[in-house]
Amino acid sequence: MENKNFISLKIQVEKLKTMGNLLLAGMILLFGCSIGNAQIIYSNAFNEAAVNIDGTAPNMANDFAGGTSSATWHDALGVNDTNAVYANGDVGTGQPDSWTLPFTPKPGYVYTLTASLTFSGNPGNWVGLGFAQRHSHNVPVGYGRFSDSSNGGPNGYDWIILTEANGNVQYFAGPNNGTQLISQNGFFTPGPGTHTVKVILDTTGTQWAMASYLDGVQVATDYTYETNPAIGAVGITQTTLTTPGAVQWNYFLLQTGEAGPNTNTVNATVSFSPANIGLPLNPAFGGLSYEKKWMANIGYFSPTNTGLINLFNLLGTGVVRIGAGQVDIYNWGGISNCPPITANEVDQLAGFIKAVPQWKVIYGLNFASNNAANCSAEAQYAANALGSQLLGFEIGNEPDEYGVGSNTLRPPGFTYSDYIAQWNPLKLAAEQYGPLIGPATASFTEGHWQWTTNFAHDESGIISMATQHYYRGNAKAYTNGSPIAMRLLMTPDTALPGKISTLVSAVNAANLPLGLRMDESASMVNGGLAGVSDAYGAALWTLDYMFTLALNGAQGVNFHGGGRSPYTPLYDNNTWKVLQVRPEFYGLKMFSLLPPGNVVPANLTLDRNINFTAYGVRTAGGGISALLNNKEPSNSVTVSVNLGPNVSGAQLIQLTGPSLFSTNGYTLGGATINPDGSWSGGVQAVLPATNGQLTVSVPPISAFLLNPVLAPSKLAVSVSSSQLTLNWPINYIGWLLESNSTGLAGTNWFPVPGSGNTNRVQITIPPGQSNVFYRLSLP
Repeated sequence: MENKNFISLKIQVEKLKTMGNLLLAGMILLFGCSIGNAQIIYSNAFNEAAVNIDGTAPNMANDFAGGTSSATWHDALGVNDTNAVYANGDVGTGQPDSWTLPFTPKPGYVYTLTASLTFSGNPGNWVGLGFAQRHSHNVPVGYGRFSDSSNGGPNGYDWIILTEANGNVQYFAGPNNGTQLISQNGFFTPGPGTHTVKVILDTTGTQWAMASYLDGVQVATDYTYETNPAIGAVGITQTTLTTPGAVQWNYFLLQTGEAGPNTNTVNATVSFSPANIGLPLNPAFGGLSYEKKWMANIGYFSPTNTGLINLFNLLGTGVVRIGAGQVDIYNWGGISNCPPITANEVDQLAGFIKAVPQWKVIYGLNFASNNAANCSAEAQYAANALGSQLLGFEIGNEPDEYGVGSNTLRPPGFTYSDYIAQWNPLKLAAEQYGPLIGPATASFTEGHWQWTTNFAHDESGIISMATQHYYRGNAKAYTNGSPIAMRLLMTPDTALPGKISTLVSAVNAANLPLGLRMDESASMVNGGLAGVSDAYGAALWTLDYMFTLALNGAQGVNFHGGGRSPYTPLYDNNTWKVLQVRPEFYGLKMFSLLPPGNVVPANLTLDRNINFTAYGVRTAGGGISALLNNKEPSNSVTVSVNLGPNVSGAQLIQLTGPSLFSTNGYTLGGATINPDGSWSGGVQAVLPATNGQLTVSVPPISAFLLNPVLAPSKLAVSVSSSQLTLNWPINYIGWLLESNSTGLAGTNWFPVPGSGNTNRVQITIPPGQSNVFYRLSLP
């Protein structure tokens, strides 16, 4: 018959990489489950003064599983070598030497020794770490290494060495240099860089076993001792070095967990109310925050810093904030005796931001020592350079802290009224060149966060966004690697949702178009806490924190960092090169993998009260993307989850790490995120669902992202005279109706105008035209 229109349906789904096997346990299959229940025995951050560590105590020492709270470091050569390793991590001696802590392992434990070191050049030979027989002290010169057994030398067992010049790794079961398991050049890339070394001793069996990892990759194979070694110490070691200053020790951590998997299964159900449409999730929700000095370091925010550019682009859309505390130290042109911000530095930042086109900039201006003319000049230059990627100007930083404690930028007693009076002339100078935001309030304590609500009210019509800061805890309250600090990080801040909701209500009442943004956040204030802020648990905290903000109406968050602080998402060499991607960045990346939609709360039931959370995003097609976050170290959670009736499956992406305290070895989507911005991870499996229902087992200390695969829909068709009407289910609003008049196999499908905002389209049938096809397509 003539003049027939044929209706077809073809759902376009991006072809995704599917891995055959799911990574459902920690990367250390032999030991991984028990490490999650970790207890720190010794922790040393190497962040103190340049004094010899011989005779000094580590940052943390516990009477547990073979350790002693009274432990002190021993320099094996002691009085026979006046130079040594120093408490700041510098190596001040070229002598073959070792530095140990007393330790006698007990049966029934899995011990994990982890250390981080940085090569800034070629030290001339090897350095290493591990366990040893003797806690040696004052031995003769030439007998201080782990490979030395006579004259009181340490006599190493289960120890590993690295040679920077050729990327060589050697690993020994011992004693001393006996039973060499591997000697391989090129195991790591020679040259400057930071490496994490892990040595594991398993005493749970009759015969003890050992394993080792470098930067998350296993070195050799697991080894089982025929005769259990006589171990009395743990520490670091080196042979003769010609350039000892080329080695920097960053931290040293010995921890243990009880033996065996010892995991329990908890049952959970997760669902999402169809009546709750949720709150729109800002596509630029994630972001990073930097001190203004990182802009003055023109090698960092530079169009030639490809590694950093790749990492920003890896997150997709985002916001970078340049300001923080040092915004009030640096000043345009160097007025008031401040370090200068120059036109060249702004140009470098502009070149960088143009290379990350989906990002915008919160640009900080000096408040403490500025004047209107100077503020205007910088704002004008920055606005012209950044163009449409300027999100707004933030003047000053944490004004509620001016004049408080050690902050001398204003005299004690500086009030909100004082701030407004001094802000007004700078506001008038900057507002003609771009939107204004603020006030970057520091604290969530009573009397402080009201600065944000008052500012939103008083400056309504002037500012476009309110900004507030948040840190979960204070690093100064804990020792490095503190289990108490990690427990705080893993425990929800019950006051946070209410305070965010109150701030958002005030911001909405003031009609600020860009809402509330937490534009400076991290796990622990004062630079973060080593062994906690830079540990895997911080990634799981990041996910909880971001969803808590989104569910209560905030429009985004910027995680603070830069340099080598424990909390920085991107750890660099204090100039321009990123050396390690830290846990908070993994959380940011996982959050960025959520599809567009509205964030919705989960209805969660558990058959036992555990540390498990769930969240959702309702997509335009009607399905739910679910985030399941299991922070339990010894409980798997079997989750029955409903992602919506039109969902036929879910794409699984997993975040995993060896332990909450691990500072390396974590993966997202089955792969690490590399400092050059490369990441080979992705969807690890597509799990089938029946009417949106599926069951999945979430291992201890891991997070699952389940992105919905929508079931094919049907196009309903009716014809009246020359009018063709096409209908599809309402939960498919957001899909596009596409047309093609050359055949189903054609490549020139085009969207029908206006179809993305409806579920019904009327089309006038062109006279004499046939062979026209229609389909629904997910953008």
